[in-house]
Amino acid sequence: MGLFRRTKDRTGSEPVVELGSEPVIDLTRTDRKKPEWGFPTRCPECGDYGYLDRIDVVREVMFQHCPTCFARWETPRSATADA
Repeated sequence: MGLFRRTKDRTGSEPVVELGSEPVIDLTRTDRKKPEWGFPTRCPECGDYGYLDRIDVVREVMFQHCPTCFARWETPRSATADA
């Protein structure tokens, strides 16, 4: 079956992929010092990242929960960096 066969370029050689040429992105490091409005914040119980459930735009409050320890909390807009 030749549907997924690797094609050769016009010179007849196999395509070369350089793995070291791509930048490495470290997703474990965070550059945020203070929480931002509209983004999940750290859990006050265990310190893991929370899950943003909803935002009340009238009262300007974010409702969040932690998928690790199941804690729930509210974050007002005045506690974020762009307040």
